[in-house]
Amino acid sequence: MGFEDVLQEIPVTEYKERLQKARVKMEAEGLDGLLVYSDSYRMSNVRWLANYRAFDGVFPYPAMVFIPLDGEPTLFAEGSLVSYAADETWFSDVRGIRQELGNVLKDFQKGRNSAKIGLSGSKYCALEFYETIRDSLNPTSVLQKTNIIEYLKSIKSETEIRNMKVAGRLADMGIEKIHELLATERLTEREVTRQAMAHMFASGADTVSFDMMVQSGPNSGDFFLARPRDREIVKGDTILIDIGCRYNGYSSDMARGVAYGKVDAEKQRLLDTCLEAWRAGMSALRPGMTGAEADVAANEVLKREGYPHMAGEGRGCAHSTGMDPEEEIPVVGPDSQDILVENQTIAFEITLLIPGYAGTRVEDTVVIRKDGPESLTNHPYVCNWYQD
Repeated sequence: MGFEDVLQEIPVTEYKERLQKARVKMEAEGLDGLLVYSDSYRMSNVRWLANYRAFDGVFPYPAMVFIPLDGEPTLFAEGSLVSYAADETWFSDVRGIRQELGNVLKDFQKGRNSAKIGLSGSKYCALEFYETIRDSLNPTSVLQKTNIIEYLKSIKSETEIRNMKVAGRLADMGIEKIHELLATERLTEREVTRQAMAHMFASGADTVSFDMMVQSGPNSGDFFLARPRDREIVKGDTILIDIGCRYNGYSSDMARGVAYGKVDAEKQRLLDTCLEAWRAGMSALRPGMTGAEADVAANEVLKREGYPHMAGEGRGCAHSTGMDPEEEIPVVGPDSQDILVENQTIAFEITLLIPGYAGTRVEDTVVIRKDGPESLTNHPYVCNWYQD
């Protein structure tokens, strides 16, 4: 039985429940309406509500949802894609975003002295559409940023988690392919990346989550993120592999740092410390802790061993994930007061780099459960490949 035989579609009843949850939050914030923005690179806000995502890699195709506190929601898509969007979504009202967004907002405000409208996705909202929204508001109406959808989508249903488990298993298979290839062949970073991606696609992946990273030798230590190059991977290298794919619209994100053949003592210490810190951080994760508290345990190990943790901009030992490989809530980092709750999904990661010398990363997609994290990616954490 292949992954296609266990495809977990989100039922319409779940989408309707999501809409109702959004309206409860809207009412609590005193909102009359809610605009929800997505583009092709951060599509989860709109897809979470409407089961539609914009296209990537071509003309900038955005998508937006408008939810009135009462009445039917509207999905806005690129004009040439309205019929396709209507086929994809459960919404009954689908319109061209450039043609109808302003008209819908103006009609909504008719007969109202003022309207308070929230905007989810404000961090990424293109200026073109922000200006349309602003120019369509009555002088007495108010537009305010909100994280209603960002928070609600962070808490996954079991159906969503099953999709993420499949995406995680496919990522495991991609890294297993790299392990297999390096047993007997002399290959470049780019060559093993191509074959790992092909293996994930052949096994059931729909598309990539992000640009895959295979960084070896000095390349593993020089860059937090780097696309594969034509450098041949040789014995004695550390290899930093960061890999993921989407299955049914849900992402996986995992990384492993390994020693390829025998490495010197400092490289081995780097790898061992990274894994120890990651395990310490994972062991401490619990619902109810803040994002700042979730960042402590791993960093205590790194501080003890004298290594600075290389974190992505604006975060610490984890980033949230789901349909998009990186989502907005919860933030895990030294200044975060976000509270972790059950069924939120994050990618917990530790990255250590010594520029010009070596680098490593350990990362799993995990779901926060009552008693701690459950990994959705599960390739072995052994740091050493082919030492003999």
